[in-house]
Amino acid sequence: MPELLLEKNFLAGLHRLDPVVRRKVLELPGKFEEAHHAGVHLEKLNGCADDRVRTVRVDQFWRGVVVRLGEGRFALLRVLPHDDANRWAMKQRFGVNPVTGIIELVDVPTVAEQVDAVTVHKVQGQPGVFDGVADKHFRQVGVDEGFIPLLRRLTEEAEVLAIASLLPKAQGDAVLLLADGKTPDEVWAALAEDYLVTRDDVDTSDLTAALERPATKAEFVVTSNDQELMALLSSDFEAWRTFLHPAQRVIAEKPTFNGSFRLTGGAGTGKTVVAIHRARFLARQLIAAGDQTGRILVATYTTSLARNLERTLKSFCSVEEFHRLHVSTVDSFAHRTLIAAGLATRPVEQRELLKFAEQAVAMTALDTLGIDGRYLVSEWIQVVLGRDLRLLADYATTARPGRGRRLSRQERKRVWEAVIHLMDMLHQRYLATYEQTASRAADHLVAVGAPPYVHVIIDEAQDLHPAQWRLLRAAVPVGPNDLFIVGDAHQRIYDSRVSLSAIGIETRGRARRLKINYRTSQQILGWALGILSGEPIDDLDGNAERQVGYRSEFQGPRPVVQVFDSSTEEAQFVSDLLTSWLADKVAASSIGVVARTIADLAGVKAALDKAGIEWNEIGSGKGGSKVQIGTMHSSKGLEFARLFVVGVNADRVPLPLAVTSEAIDANQHNFDLQKERCLLYVACTRARDTLVVTANGQPSSFLPNLKGA
Repeated sequence: MPELLLEKNFLAGLHRLDPVVRRKVLELPGKFEEAHHAGVHLEKLNGCADDRVRTVRVDQFWRGVVVRLGEGRFALLRVLPHDDANRWAMKQRFGVNPVTGIIELVDVPTVAEQVDAVTVHKVQGQPGVFDGVADKHFRQVGVDEGFIPLLRRLTEEAEVLAIASLLPKAQGDAVLLLADGKTPDEVWAALAEDYLVTRDDVDTSDLTAALERPATKAEFVVTSNDQELMALLSSDFEAWRTFLHPAQRVIAEKPTFNGSFRLTGGAGTGKTVVAIHRARFLARQLIAAGDQTGRILVATYTTSLARNLERTLKSFCSVEEFHRLHVSTVDSFAHRTLIAAGLATRPVEQRELLKFAEQAVAMTALDTLGIDGRYLVSEWIQVVLGRDLRLLADYATTARPGRGRRLSRQERKRVWEAVIHLMDMLHQRYLATYEQTASRAADHLVAVGAPPYVHVIIDEAQDLHPAQWRLLRAAVPVGPNDLFIVGDAHQRIYDSRVSLSAIGIETRGRARRLKINYRTSQQILGWALGILSGEPIDDLDGNAERQVGYRSEFQGPRPVVQVFDSSTEEAQFVSDLLTSWLADKVAASSIGVVARTIADLAGVKAALDKAGIEWNEIGSGKGGSKVQIGTMHSSKGLEFARLFVVGVNADRVPLPLAVTSEAIDANQHNFDLQKERCLLYVACTRARDTLVVTANGQPSSFLPNLKGA
């Protein structure tokens, strides 16, 4: 067969095609072979942006879009319905970027259409985002000549973000960096780091050299034998979820980091995929070195996330590699550590903890100071356990960052007494909070002086408490490749705020941020980011993290927001729309319905039951092709092709019980509100292609397109 280039976006979309169509796609290479010898089957379209572009028949309805690249070499770019294939093919220009040397698809007409759409109501003479950027600066960083006049029409950063997502990846990043005020040299330095490009002279006619460049390999797969092609085209798309961009591979497979490494990035940017590759790479290093005893801890926050990681790693690694890995929640690791030491306790439920806290408040008359049980628990968890305070003298003089209410020395003494009472009540019943358990496990490991792991990889790091960080720090010796930390403070949905350097984990000079979202469409991502608009988000080390360059790699329909007069109408709408999706052969298991609490889902469950639509609760472990229903918290780490986020009402999001009274602690009140915003953001970014957000009565003020309405 001829040499065939398969674009990654083509492979990503192939799994959505009907199985009959997919089987016919497998026959295309034979048509290329025949075209190579007889010049048949490939149809040329008049007026194409690239005269090498052809289409090829898959069946009466579907056509493939192909670029003929010379003797025995083709690129298969898309399989689309007939008319869509022709329209898309007419716009595409395939070639080697003269500056970066990366093979790219350039679609100037589509970008022009979008620029027309976003600037239709612009006032003439309005300052442009790129007024201070010379044309030569665009060219110096590889921006296509056809895009330059279009970019000059943009006047707002949001417009730049939307348009950049339509450009080839490296060009899109360059445009965003220029919009942020970076010089061409600074932009080039960033491209060199992210795309592994160099300032070499580029021969745009040398396709072979271009295909060897790492950034091209990230976008195209080259195959020249039937068996390899069959495996690529017939495999499920799940196999592509472990695909790495070359810049990500450099991180995942770097032999040695001289200490802890921190990787951040927005939702869907592939942080967990990098962590998975890192785990396998370190396991391979141990095996190659003949290390028979070294184990690697892969830790995360929730049980459902740990299960997903373990399932993926088990299918991704060899038996020997997987044997070196221990996948666990941090809480489970802490509990097992104390069991082995004969020090285990039972976890206390939140409701029971608050009951004991109210008793401790009453015993010390803290209620006369306006302090309730909830505030006491928060002070204990965040300050006393968070800063690892063991004595009243330490608590009396320590800083309390993030706590809005000032406490005098005498008030601190009374709070300390209440904390002691609370701890005693728990101790008498062999109960402990998860934070206490982590703290005790950390103390035990430090006392024993024999860390159980040689490497620790931490996913969802933003949700960990300082006591849990102390445990993880004690679980591995300080040194090269000790901690590999992955997280995103935009997705912080639990009550933990940590500066890594403040607790002795130094990552300065060993940190990277991922910027391309591979899961969620630009339309959904841009809307969801509006939920967090204006919120100060950190980089897990106490510094503000800007979102310059964070964007999706694909387009999709805009999110739908619907507000109903009653919950009954809302539930019926969800049921009716879901029924129509199922009738269109959308897989039930790829559809999700989430809400703030389980109670908020009662009406939807009843409506689905009435319609005969089967569903499972997220995390139940039940299989089958059923719609997935659960809370926003339970959806973390998952993704759905189509997603409903329901019950986003003013009285449910933010959830009143989850927000501290402003009168008790203004700082905690604001942080609680931010957590609720982050939770809604996390839920909405679980959607891949379609997002429908509904409310009944008064909608939440968090919804971006309803602000100021």
